[in-house]
Amino acid sequence: RNVQLALNPETFSSEIVSPKEMHDIWSWIPERFALCQPQLLFTTSVHGCSLNRFYSHCEGYEPTLLLIRTTGGDVCGAFLSSDWEERKRGGNKLSFFGTGECFVFRLKPEMERYEWVVIRHPELASSIKTEVQEGAASSEGQNAVDSLQQLEKAAGDLSPFLAARHFNLNSKNTSMFMAGNFDSIIVGGGEGNALYIDSELNHGRTGRCTTFDNPPLCAESFQVSLLEVWGFQDAMAQ
Repeated sequence: RNVQLALNPETFSSEIVSPKEMHDIWSWIPERFALCQPQLLFTTSVHGCSLNRFYSHCEGYEPTLLLIRTTGGDVCGAFLSSDWEERKRGGNKLSFFGTGECFVFRLKPEMERYEWVVIRHPELASSIKTEVQEGAASSEGQNAVDSLQQLEKAAGDLSPFLAARHFNLNSKNTSMFMAGNFDSIIVGGGEGNALYIDSELNHGRTGRCTTFDNPPLCAESFQVSLLEVWGFQDAMAQ
């Protein structure tokens, strides 16, 4: 893939990652967003440690890139395919949303990305599909079946750019991408969470989850030193 992010050093300023590290992250994201410029939407150093402010600055944007630096100096984060506003569909109940394009990663101590487990193991799609079809009376169930049929076509070449927008398999451990309510945000579910951040954007936890089959991204319990959210500005609209 030859798409390169043309970072403008005059406008790109992150307190968490260097331009080189942002280049590396950009090489992982779906190609249709790779020509967009990063746009800082939220940072705790300016907007404070408030989940409400996090939501108010991030709603209306998709996808977004979450970056975290811990007080121990580790750096990790997530590419999140869907607008945080979608959390409101579940009322105040914590319900998962997002698509198979989501992934989590760490930059320090070493650089590693963890994609949706179905991309790495496409045979899982058929086992999910069986369970979904059993409950496919609802339109959401049918949407999930349709998405899985699209996925199975894409899984042949293991394309990470899956636009399965209608995944709503909250009961399935392998399709729990992102969730949020008034007291936390979560990325990755199933037997644990890849990332959990509390309402003060201060304390976090990380562990293995079945959606991404990731190890802990940093110390399993950590304090947030800094948190940034980046959007994708359409470079063609300049």
